[in-house]
Amino acid sequence: MRQRIVTGGAFEVRTSTGTVGGGDLPAESGAAHQEVAELRRYVEDLEVVQRHCEQCFPLPAELSPTDRIALRLARLLVDGQCVISPFLPRLSFTLTGEDSPGLRALLSEEQQSVRCSTEEFAVTLAGRRLRLGPVLIFHPRVATEQEDGQRALAALDAGRGDGCKVTVRPVDGERFRMLLQNAATSAEQAPVPLGLPGFPEPG
Repeated sequence: MRQRIVTGGAFEVRTSTGTVGGGDLPAESGAAHQEVAELRRYVEDLEVVQRHCEQCFPLPAELSPTDRIALRLARLLVDGQCVISPFLPRLSFTLTGEDSPGLRALLSEEQQSVRCSTEEFAVTLAGRRLRLGPVLIFHPRVATEQEDGQRALAALDAGRGDGCKVTVRPVDGERFRMLLQNAATSAEQAPVPLGLPGFPEPG
Protein backbone atom coordinates (compact mmCIF):
# COMPACT_ATOMS: atom_id res chain seq x y z
CA MET A 1 0.00 0.00 0.00
CA ARG A 2 2.82 2.38 0.90
CA GLN A 3 4.53 1.59 -2.40
CA ARG A 4 1.36 2.44 -4.31
CA ILE A 5 0.85 5.70 -2.41
CA VAL A 6 4.34 7.09 -3.05
CA THR A 7 3.88 6.44 -6.77
CA GLY A 8 0.96 8.90 -6.83
CA GLY A 9 -1.96 9.09 -9.24
CA ALA A 10 -5.74 8.99 -9.15
CA PHE A 11 -7.62 7.12 -6.44
CA GLU A 12 -11.22 6.36 -5.48
CA VAL A 13 -12.86 5.68 -2.13
CA ARG A 14 -15.49 2.97 -2.33
CA THR A 15 -17.99 1.50 0.08
CA SER A 16 -20.54 -1.27 -0.31
CA THR A 17 -22.88 1.26 -1.90
CA GLY A 18 -20.36 2.43 -4.52
CA THR A 19 -17.84 5.22 -5.05
CA VAL A 20 -18.10 7.98 -2.44
CA GLY A 21 -15.09 10.09 -3.33
CA GLY A 22 -11.68 10.28 -4.90
CA GLY A 23 -8.82 12.51 -5.89
CA ASP A 24 -5.22 12.61 -6.99
CA LEU A 25 -2.13 11.81 -4.95
CA PRO A 26 1.09 13.63 -5.88
CA ALA A 27 4.10 11.46 -6.56
CA GLU A 28 6.49 11.59 -3.61
CA SER A 29 10.22 12.29 -3.70
CA GLY A 30 12.98 9.86 -4.55
CA ALA A 31 13.80 9.57 -0.85
CA ALA A 32 10.29 8.22 -0.18
CA HIS A 33 10.73 5.63 -2.93
CA GLN A 34 14.06 4.61 -1.41
CA GLU A 35 12.42 4.26 2.01
CA VAL A 36 9.74 1.99 0.55
CA ALA A 37 12.35 -0.12 -1.25
CA GLU A 38 14.29 -0.56 2.00
CA LEU A 39 11.09 -1.49 3.87
CA ARG A 40 10.32 -4.08 1.20
CA ARG A 41 13.80 -5.63 1.55
CA TYR A 42 13.33 -5.71 5.32
CA VAL A 43 9.98 -7.50 5.03
CA GLU A 44 11.31 -9.97 2.46
CA ASP A 45 14.41 -10.77 4.55
CA LEU A 46 12.30 -11.36 7.66
CA GLU A 47 9.80 -13.54 5.81
CA VAL A 48 12.54 -15.80 4.41
CA VAL A 49 14.26 -16.19 7.80
CA GLN A 50 10.95 -16.79 9.62
CA ARG A 51 9.97 -19.50 7.13
CA HIS A 52 13.36 -21.19 7.48
CA CYS A 53 13.13 -21.13 11.29
CA GLU A 54 9.44 -22.10 11.28
CA GLN A 55 8.51 -19.07 13.35
CA CYS A 56 5.96 -16.39 12.58
CA PHE A 57 5.54 -13.08 14.40
CA PRO A 58 4.46 -9.53 13.49
CA LEU A 59 6.88 -7.21 11.77
CA PRO A 60 8.80 -5.32 14.49
CA ALA A 61 7.98 -1.61 14.35
CA GLU A 62 11.64 -0.75 14.89
CA LEU A 63 14.88 -2.57 14.27
CA SER A 64 18.30 -1.35 15.45
CA PRO A 65 21.07 -1.04 12.84
CA THR A 66 22.82 -4.03 14.43
CA ASP A 67 19.65 -6.14 14.22
CA ARG A 68 19.08 -5.07 10.61
CA ILE A 69 22.59 -6.22 9.66
CA ALA A 70 22.08 -9.49 11.55
CA LEU A 71 18.77 -10.09 9.74
CA ARG A 72 20.35 -9.47 6.34
CA LEU A 73 23.26 -11.76 7.20
CA ALA A 74 20.79 -14.47 8.27
CA ARG A 75 18.80 -14.08 5.03
CA LEU A 76 21.91 -14.53 2.89
CA LEU A 77 22.98 -17.58 4.91
CA VAL A 78 19.54 -19.15 4.45
CA ASP A 79 19.87 -18.46 0.71
CA GLY A 80 23.07 -20.55 0.73
CA GLN A 81 25.44 -17.61 0.34
CA CYS A 82 28.84 -17.08 1.93
CA VAL A 83 28.89 -13.88 3.98
CA ILE A 84 31.49 -11.81 5.81
CA SER A 85 30.29 -11.27 9.37
CA PRO A 86 31.00 -7.79 10.76
CA PHE A 87 30.47 -9.35 14.20
CA LEU A 88 33.43 -11.74 13.95
CA PRO A 89 36.74 -9.81 14.00
CA ARG A 90 38.39 -12.63 16.02
CA LEU A 91 37.90 -16.17 17.26
CA SER A 92 39.11 -17.71 20.49
CA PHE A 93 39.61 -21.42 21.06
CA THR A 94 41.04 -23.68 23.73
CA LEU A 95 43.88 -26.12 23.03
CA THR A 96 43.38 -29.79 23.85
CA GLY A 97 47.08 -30.35 24.44
CA GLU A 98 47.53 -32.14 21.11
CA ASP A 99 50.60 -30.89 19.22
CA SER A 100 51.11 -30.64 15.44
CA PRO A 101 53.27 -28.78 12.90
CA GLY A 102 50.20 -26.90 11.61
CA LEU A 103 49.28 -25.72 15.08
CA ARG A 104 52.85 -24.61 15.80
CA ALA A 105 52.95 -22.70 12.52
CA LEU A 106 49.75 -20.87 13.50
CA LEU A 107 51.05 -20.11 17.00
CA SER A 108 54.29 -18.80 15.46
CA GLU A 109 52.23 -16.05 13.75
CA GLU A 110 52.48 -17.61 10.30
CA GLN A 111 49.37 -16.94 8.24
CA GLN A 112 47.18 -20.04 8.07
CA SER A 113 43.69 -20.94 6.92
CA VAL A 114 41.26 -21.75 9.73
CA ARG A 115 37.88 -23.49 9.73
CA CYS A 116 35.57 -24.34 12.57
CA SER A 117 31.92 -25.25 12.86
CA THR A 118 29.16 -24.57 15.36
CA GLU A 119 26.24 -26.90 15.95
CA GLU A 120 23.79 -24.01 16.16
CA PHE A 121 23.85 -20.42 14.94
CA ALA A 122 21.04 -18.04 15.87
CA VAL A 123 20.07 -14.39 15.63
CA THR A 124 17.77 -12.57 18.05
CA LEU A 125 15.13 -10.23 16.63
CA ALA A 126 12.27 -8.56 18.51
CA GLY A 127 13.12 -10.68 21.54
CA ARG A 128 12.86 -13.91 19.59
CA ARG A 129 15.73 -16.31 19.00
CA LEU A 130 15.80 -17.55 15.41
CA ARG A 131 17.92 -20.70 15.10
CA LEU A 132 19.35 -21.09 11.60
CA GLY A 133 21.29 -24.34 12.08
CA PRO A 134 24.97 -25.37 11.97
CA VAL A 135 27.41 -22.95 10.36
CA LEU A 136 30.96 -23.12 9.08
CA ILE A 137 33.19 -20.20 10.13
CA PHE A 138 36.43 -19.75 8.23
CA HIS A 139 39.04 -17.46 6.71
CA PRO A 140 41.93 -18.27 4.34
CA ARG A 141 44.47 -16.06 6.15
CA VAL A 142 44.54 -15.69 9.92
CA ALA A 143 47.28 -15.10 12.48
CA THR A 144 47.50 -15.63 16.22
CA GLU A 145 47.80 -12.68 18.53
CA GLN A 146 51.49 -12.48 19.46
CA GLU A 147 51.22 -12.90 23.23
CA ASP A 148 48.77 -15.79 22.88
CA GLY A 149 51.03 -17.58 20.42
CA GLN A 150 54.14 -17.28 22.55
CA ARG A 151 52.31 -18.39 25.69
CA ALA A 152 50.69 -21.35 23.93
CA LEU A 153 53.99 -22.50 22.40
CA ALA A 154 55.65 -22.37 25.79
CA ALA A 155 52.80 -24.40 27.27
CA LEU A 156 53.09 -27.01 24.51
CA ASP A 157 56.85 -27.24 25.03
CA ALA A 158 56.23 -27.84 28.74
CA GLY A 159 53.54 -30.43 28.06
CA ARG A 160 50.83 -28.18 29.54
CA GLY A 161 49.00 -27.10 26.39
CA ASP A 162 45.65 -28.56 27.43
CA GLY A 163 43.29 -25.72 28.36
CA CYS A 164 45.45 -22.93 26.92
CA LYS A 165 43.32 -20.25 25.23
CA VAL A 166 44.34 -18.74 21.89
CA THR A 167 42.83 -15.87 19.87
CA VAL A 168 43.20 -15.63 16.09
CA ARG A 169 42.31 -12.78 13.73
CA PRO A 170 42.00 -12.53 9.95
CA VAL A 171 44.87 -10.48 8.54
CA ASP A 172 44.53 -6.90 7.26
CA GLY A 173 41.62 -6.12 9.59
CA GLU A 174 39.24 -8.44 7.76
CA ARG A 175 36.39 -10.44 9.33
CA PHE A 176 35.59 -14.13 9.40
CA ARG A 177 33.34 -15.65 6.76
CA MET A 178 30.30 -17.83 7.35
CA LEU A 179 28.30 -20.51 5.55
CA LEU A 180 25.13 -22.22 6.68
CA GLN A 181 26.08 -25.88 6.30
CA ASN A 182 22.59 -27.11 5.42
CA ALA A 183 22.12 -24.51 2.68
CA ALA A 184 25.57 -23.90 1.17
CA THR A 185 26.37 -25.44 -2.19
CA SER A 186 30.16 -25.30 -1.77
CA ALA A 187 32.65 -24.60 0.98
CA GLU A 188 34.71 -22.61 -1.55
CA GLN A 189 32.08 -19.97 -2.27
CA ALA A 190 33.20 -16.35 -2.52
CA PRO A 191 31.47 -14.00 -0.05
CA VAL A 192 28.64 -11.82 -1.33
CA PRO A 193 27.98 -8.23 -0.21
CA LEU A 194 25.28 -7.54 2.36
CA GLY A 195 23.74 -5.00 -0.02
CA LEU A 196 22.24 -2.73 2.64
CA PRO A 197 22.08 0.95 1.60
CA GLY A 198 23.60 3.17 4.25
CA PHE A 199 25.66 0.40 5.83
CA PRO A 200 29.35 -0.17 5.00
CA GLU A 201 30.31 -3.58 3.69
CA PRO A 202 32.44 -5.63 6.12
CA GLY A 203 35.97 -6.35 4.96
